[in-house]
Amino acid sequence: MAKFWKPLENLSSWRKISIGMWDAPRDPTIYGHELLDVSEAQRYLAEVSEASGVQTTLTALVVKAFAKTYENFPDLNVMVVNGRLQKRESIDVFCQVAIPNDETKQADLSGVKITGSNELDIVQLSQILRGRAQKVRNGEDLEMEETKAMIDKVPPWLMGRMLRTVDFLTFNVSTKLDSIGVRSDPFGSFMVSSVASFDIKLGYAPLVPASRCPMVVLPGVVHDAVMAIDGKPEVRPAMYVGVTFDHRCFDGYQIGYVVRTTRALITQPYEHWPHPSYWADRDLASAPEPAAAATAE
Repeated sequence: MAKFWKPLENLSSWRKISIGMWDAPRDPTIYGHELLDVSEAQRYLAEVSEASGVQTTLTALVVKAFAKTYENFPDLNVMVVNGRLQKRESIDVFCQVAIPNDETKQADLSGVKITGSNELDIVQLSQILRGRAQKVRNGEDLEMEETKAMIDKVPPWLMGRMLRTVDFLTFNVSTKLDSIGVRSDPFGSFMVSSVASFDIKLGYAPLVPASRCPMVVLPGVVHDAVMAIDGKPEVRPAMYVGVTFDHRCFDGYQIGYVVRTTRALITQPYEHWPHPSYWADRDLASAPEPAAAATAE
């Protein structure tokens, strides 16, 4: 007999089945979401777009907000390797891109990694995301096409072993293996996958084990929602942001900091980002894309 407990009698059939079907939980995933008033953000981005001549998006603002949060709190920029937390050297984001296939009625997921995302402004991020995402969708990104071609050649029964081997070589081996096609940290500090194009208001994404990426951010579609404004109900354009965290990397204190900071950076852009006129005098049309700013994975 146990010290401080005793068996529960008269279990239902489902309770018996569920206990036999699942092991003890070992998943460190934490899910959370925020409903954000984006009326100020929409106005701000419209003015930035007009001043810069570049369509600046909410996705770029979300990326910039999380990158800035990582910059303000460097201890967020970690991953688990060999059972220990390791600190990344740069703040990189992996933005997922949906590639629709009209014939199969499915969409393949690919993506673009932006290195040093905290060093880029929202106009530069919008330019990079639009340009690189279009190349991926058009099949014009050579590196991505090579990766897809290699994956298509791997039989299903070997896929798991191959992914585990690549994961081990990528993160557990200290030497760089880029020369043999194994890139170092190909996914970066956090992922952003907008589900707005699917007309989804709120979504959650799983942590991807092979990415060693402890945070996945899903901005949803902008929709009308009733918000409390000065204690009164008011309909405002709003956006859910669903976030998945790895509890091994973040605890409640750090997650609270992420929520408070990104909430302010997204909903109060005029207080935290340059005034839209900042981009009016910049020659963005002729400015080249930063040489090492984006790499597709």
